[in-house]
Amino acid sequence: MEDNSKDDGSLGFLKIPRDENCRSFNCDETTQSKLVNTTFWIVDFIEDVPTKFSKAKGVKGQTLVKIKPERDSPDSAAKKFFTGSADILYVLQKVKEMNKFPRRVTLRGNGNRFYFE
Repeated sequence: MEDNSKDDGSLGFLKIPRDENCRSFNCDETTQSKLVNTTFWIVDFIEDVPTKFSKAKGVKGQTLVKIKPERDSPDSAAKKFFTGSADILYVLQKVKEMNKFPRRVTLRGNGNRFYFE
C-alpha cells in the first residue's frame, strides 16, 4: 500500500522512531523531599543519569523517576525526580522485570533514607 500523503517538510511527517538508547522525560521536575508521605504512580525510570551530585559522590549517576498523580493522568501532569536511593532503585528494577508499570506507591523518608511502600 502506497503512502499518497505529500511530504509537508515537517519532522513529524518522517515518523522517526524514538532512540531508546537516549531517553529523557519531558516534564516538570520536583524533589524527592517534596514527595515524602505522598502517594503517586511510578510510570518509568532511567538509571545512571549523570548529575552534579553523583559526580561529587564519585558514582556513575542517579536514577530519574517519572511519576503521575493518578494512573490515567495525562502526560502533561507527569513529574520527574532524581534519587540516589538504592532501596527505590531495587523496587523500580523489580517492577520493570515483572513488566508491571505503572504502579502506585507511597514515598517514605527516614533521615537520608528514602523508600517506597
